[in-house]
Amino acid sequence: MSSYMLAQLQLKYGFANLARYEAAMVTIRELFESQGISLVAGTVTQVGPLYEAFNLWEIEDQGHLERALGAMTLSDPRALEAMGELDATVEHEQTRFLGSLAFAGSPNTA
Repeated sequence: MSSYMLAQLQLKYGFANLARYEAAMVTIRELFESQGISLVAGTVTQVGPLYEAFNLWEIEDQGHLERALGAMTLSDPRALEAMGELDATVEHEQTRFLGSLAFAGSPNTA
């Protein structure tokens, strides 16, 4: 069964902040993928609270994110710049660790 991390982020209001967030997440995705964390979906609300983003990441287990962050060097200027952009554009973040349910697996084709 797979494990996931869901990040729910409330971005600061405005199209400019959304564009800055999206640009920073390109780098974050590359850094996470280099550590074996896969982005399943990145979304933003169309109806409801404006500028609310959700990112669903596939992870090995609950410790995977901590291991990945520890392995990523904060001396990497790309990482520092992306983290700075997230700090400037994200108002609030909540994360949840999720496990898949048995019925959500691939159908048996036998």
